[in-house]
Amino acid sequence: MRGGRWVFAIGAWTMCTAAISAFGIGRVEAVRSAVLAATTPVTPAASPVASPSPSPGAPRVLRTPGGNIVARCDAGLTWADALSPALGFHVEGAQQGPAKDYRVTFKTDGQEVRVVIRCTDLTPQAEITLG
Repeated sequence: MRGGRWVFAIGAWTMCTAAISAFGIGRVEAVRSAVLAATTPVTPAASPVASPSPSPGAPRVLRTPGGNIVARCDAGLTWADALSPALGFHVEGAQQGPAKDYRVTFKTDGQEVRVVIRCTDLTPQAEITLG
């Protein structure tokens, strides 16, 4: 009679493990499908019109050796929406608020990257000085 209990226990354990595995695989598949659906770009129908240029005030990523800056032009002023230092760099100094010329300095041991952003034709342009 004792052997029957072990067979039942092993069978029950096997069934529970299989059920949990099936549930887990189903959840992983559901999450994977949701992530793929969210990240798959929607391709619009072909259009004979060329892609438009960025509109005034549209943010633009300016890449520098010290890091990236998301900037835009609006009302004759330069706005820095985000600063992202490169690996090993930090923001040493950054201007507060919008200005005609926006200034930021990225720094690491032994290197400094000074950036001045100005709006030219409603597009932010970076002037980079390495020091």
